[in-house]
Amino acid sequence: MDKNYKQKVKDFFRKEGFYVVLFICLCIVTTVATIAFKKANTSESKSEVADQKQEITLNVDDKDKDVSSQVPNAERVENTQKNQENKDATKAVMTNNNVKFKNPTEGALLRGYTYPKPVKINDKELRTISGIDVQAKVGSDVKAAADGVVENVGQGDVQEGIAILIKHANGMKTKYCNLDSKTLVKQGDKVTGGTVIGKVGTSVKIFGDNYNKEYLNIQVFNANNEQVDPLKYFSYKSKQ
Repeated sequence: MDKNYKQKVKDFFRKEGFYVVLFICLCIVTTVATIAFKKANTSESKSEVADQKQEITLNVDDKDKDVSSQVPNAERVENTQKNQENKDATKAVMTNNNVKFKNPTEGALLRGYTYPKPVKINDKELRTISGIDVQAKVGSDVKAAADGVVENVGQGDVQEGIAILIKHANGMKTKYCNLDSKTLVKQGDKVTGGTVIGKVGTSVKIFGDNYNKEYLNIQVFNANNEQVDPLKYFSYKSKQ
């Protein structure tokens, strides 16, 4: 029985054994090939994902670079345009002196515009006085010559006394001096032409008895803050 079994086994391996071994080898080869293929696909997928991530990062960086380079340029262009517009507006204001002024008070011209030529105060004293002096009784109304904003109210220098300074839309300014202390406007007030802003006073003390002290001193400044002759804008004539 044992001999027959052994003989059968020998016969089996002699006849079918080759195919069994071949089958096993094919299985091993297939398994190894499958594992290698999966590993290769996995590596390729990881590589593709890494490449995609790198590409996305590069695209984001490029976008960031574009934004960082474009936005400041846009802001610079806008700022440049605004600066140019401001310069043009300032230039327009400085060159536009075509504001129409109305006489702030009625009266005759006492002293014409001589600035910067000194004016004789007395036998021993000369002073450089701004503007013009218009004869007006103490207590007379003083009106804004044109629309504007009150820039300053208060005590001026010794030759101005109590004064009100008004800035107008075109950059020019008018100043009203020798006023009474009870002014009717304050700094920052908006006024229209013809608005009563104060009264003629006697707050200037530099002139002697031989000078008519009842007067309004009127000064005009251009957009460059330079003194100009008020008689270019007001119609006052000397007393005959």
